[in-house]
Amino acid sequence: MNSDLRGCGCRDKEGRGGKPSGEVPRLTLKGEECGFQHQFSVRETYPFHTHTFYEFFLINKGKGIHRINGSSVLLSEGSFVFVRPSDRHGYDFLNQYDLELINISFLPSIFEKICGLLGCAPSFFTDSPLCLQTELAEPVLSDIRKKMLHVGGLEPGAARRLYLNAVLPYFLYHFCPGPALQEVDPLPGWLSSLIRRMEEPENFIEGLPRLISLANVSQEYLNRSFRRYLHMSPTEFINMRRMDFAASLILENRMEIIDICQECGFRNLSYFYRVFQRQYGCAPGEFLRKNRPGRG
Repeated sequence: MNSDLRGCGCRDKEGRGGKPSGEVPRLTLKGEECGFQHQFSVRETYPFHTHTFYEFFLINKGKGIHRINGSSVLLSEGSFVFVRPSDRHGYDFLNQYDLELINISFLPSIFEKICGLLGCAPSFFTDSPLCLQTELAEPVLSDIRKKMLHVGGLEPGAARRLYLNAVLPYFLYHFCPGPALQEVDPLPGWLSSLIRRMEEPENFIEGLPRLISLANVSQEYLNRSFRRYLHMSPTEFINMRRMDFAASLILENRMEIIDICQECGFRNLSYFYRVFQRQYGCAPGEFLRKNRPGRG
């Protein structure tokens, strides 16, 4: 876990998913105006807490539950959340799922400057009982993910602070009142429709030939469009859908891996293992051990 935070005021510390009773841990930034975390499991996140700063977090993969101010909110890939210092929150597992999140934190003084730049009253973001949450779709999702990871790639100090001051207004704008953010490069209608159809197992299992058939455009144009709007190749997109399907079959624990490989449209078991390892960071057997229901 990459952490730029520290804890204080840790009386009556609650477990993950618990209900607060009295004072909960309060996190602060470690002598910096801004911080970064990249956490790959609910287990890596802090137990129920509050803090002295604002933060954005993005769910990069998976699903989970956000325990926030006495409520439980579903999180899934693309959930983009703005958390205030007054919020009391933590994360919990959702059934057999786990989540990966990217977090950017910053001081209240920076938040006030951003509101001034946007011409938006701070009360819009702070008066709601719950923190603000939106669900990002491509290409905005990839763009925000890239910017957040770039923050983490910069050493704490002037360079990170300068870049963060440049991108935070863009992040906060997604929660501003008024018209929805108009993207410079929105997904064309034909590509949006194609992606929706390729979410169906009978289509992504068949793979690239089915994608080309449904697209009804040349393969060269298809490749360019996927790179331009989704920042991946058609094959990478298909494999992501196949691996999501494979993970759900593995967690059901009713089929052998070689059968799951074939069920997902792969004809080469070693290639299936390589793609799975690349997406989930472990082999299928280890994935099952880590994520089986009832794990500690």
